[in-house]
Amino acid sequence: MKRQKLRHRCDRHLYLALGVLLMLIAVSSPSFADWTLHIGPAATGTGGPNPISIPPTQILDYELVWISAQKRELSVSVIPGVFYGQRFGIISGAYVSLGGGIVIDSNGVGPGVYSAFGFDVCGTRFCFNMEYKNTLGITQHALISPYAIRIGLTWKTH
Repeated sequence: MKRQKLRHRCDRHLYLALGVLLMLIAVSSPSFADWTLHIGPAATGTGGPNPISIPPTQILDYELVWISAQKRELSVSVIPGVFYGQRFGIISGAYVSLGGGIVIDSNGVGPGVYSAFGFDVCGTRFCFNMEYKNTLGITQHALISPYAIRIGLTWKTH
């Protein structure tokens, strides 16, 4: 019951985020961006990360990430939210991302920041990606800190 309320409450934020993403796509040449589709559980503020469904058919289990040639990224997911940040390479394949955006949790929605640590194993056109993302946001009544552990596939265009 609580997850249904969260899903309905987050739908309008997801549509807003998808609108922003579509605007970014419209003004950007696709040849200057990589796309990553992440799949995995998110911690919604009601316990640890658990897959919403197996196989992952619920929208809460997915995240879409747009990565520019300058390593700026826009990530869109219901949980932990919608973020824009910068990706910094550490060593071969490993990276750290930092940025800000809208944090979404079962306890509320508010502005916040995120940090992520990930690893890419790349071939010629695709990369296998693993990422841990943690967020910190503020709502009217509380601090929220949802996180996600996800794996994905990156389609390289540059």
